[in-house]
Amino acid sequence: MNDFQLYFKLGLTHILSWSSVDHILFLLALILVFSLSDWRKLLTLVSLFTLAHTTSLILSVYGVLHVNEALIETLILWTILITALSNIMFNNHKSIIKIHYYFSFFFGLIHGLGFASDFKMMIAGQSAKLLPLLEFALGIETAQIILGVWILILMGLLSRIWTKNTRELIILVSGIIIGYVLALLN
Repeated sequence: MNDFQLYFKLGLTHILSWSSVDHILFLLALILVFSLSDWRKLLTLVSLFTLAHTTSLILSVYGVLHVNEALIETLILWTILITALSNIMFNNHKSIIKIHYYFSFFFGLIHGLGFASDFKMMIAGQSAKLLPLLEFALGIETAQIILGVWILILMGLLSRIWTKNTRELIILVSGIIIGYVLALLN
């Protein structure tokens, strides 16, 4: 396996594995308010997250940022909780999508720091760090698009069989996410 494949696959599995349930829940909370017709907005949202995630990862790998891992892990849970709560608190579709753009970027900065120490260990001793970081970011972007499309399709299907309106489905799913995160915070 060449280096590109290695780091690209690492980015994919960083998002698309059960060990990354925090990223999956965060993306679910961000994306479940979108519909299939919002797919372009979804691409913007995912790209904002990847940009922020990669920026904070680069700053950490190059020693510009030093963070407390336990604090970052707790903050990641809070980003999920706040995002899911926003789904319940805000009812205006345009407003919530705008808020989620901000969340995607600013909370993406926090999520990027969550993997920094692991990534630093993987590239320890390598002089060229930027290319592996960008290859990893491309894997993350691809995984988030895949996950985003699956979430849109699943929410589309669920909203067709859901006997209530879509807003209630969003509240239900957000409530489940909130319950899960609160259990992890205890």
